[in-house]
Amino acid sequence: MRIFLFDINTIIDNWITYVGIAVVVIVVLVILVAVFNKSQYASRYKAFYKRLDKQITKHYNSNLLIENVIKNFVKDDTNTFKSLKSKGKHAVKKYFDFYVKNLPELVLLKSFVSPDRNKNQLAIVLLDEYDKVLYKWDKRRKVEGLIKASNKYQMLNPLIAFLFELPMNIHESAPFRFKNHDNDYTLTYEIVKDTKHVKRKIKEKKLSKHELKAQQKVEMVKAKKLQKMQKAGR
Repeated sequence: MRIFLFDINTIIDNWITYVGIAVVVIVVLVILVAVFNKSQYASRYKAFYKRLDKQITKHYNSNLLIENVIKNFVKDDTNTFKSLKSKGKHAVKKYFDFYVKNLPELVLLKSFVSPDRNKNQLAIVLLDEYDKVLYKWDKRRKVEGLIKASNKYQMLNPLIAFLFELPMNIHESAPFRFKNHDNDYTLTYEIVKDTKHVKRKIKEKKLSKHELKAQQKVEMVKAKKLQKMQKAGR
């Protein structure tokens, strides 16, 4: 009888040991899969951003669009989409379409390698001189939403310039406010869980050391891009 009890106790002890080992193995596998997935997402995001940045530099540069197209194809100086001639409208639509297609995907891919993966939606926000929201764009509004904003608030050139710099700032997680001195309106962006819940007022806040460093990186990238353009004679 004692031997039987000893065997049962041994079996129970062994079973507990095996369960413990199994739990440890499962935890290790989960961690390894998570690390592997994050590495895969990081590689995918890096490749996407590199390709996007190359396309922007070559074909979707705001300075070139404003200098070579808009100034030559405008009917008045209202700084609106509707003030453009047909060739200018075609060029701007193509430019807007590129960013409308790529910016939401950039934000989504970056969310997979960010601390809060639920923040994967982009909102482009237009603020008045008191930092109150005048207009909010998200991917549901498409190109037509950008055209509407440029017409209603006379923000065509600032919007074009803002879109050009936005991917760099998203990539570096840098705060970005683009002010139009003609009317004191400001363009900024928010990365949120739901674009329906963007604040009604977005004040400029004091930046952390990390945010200041991110902005410095963006300025360095912009300077390098400008140097390359100057060398290429563009």
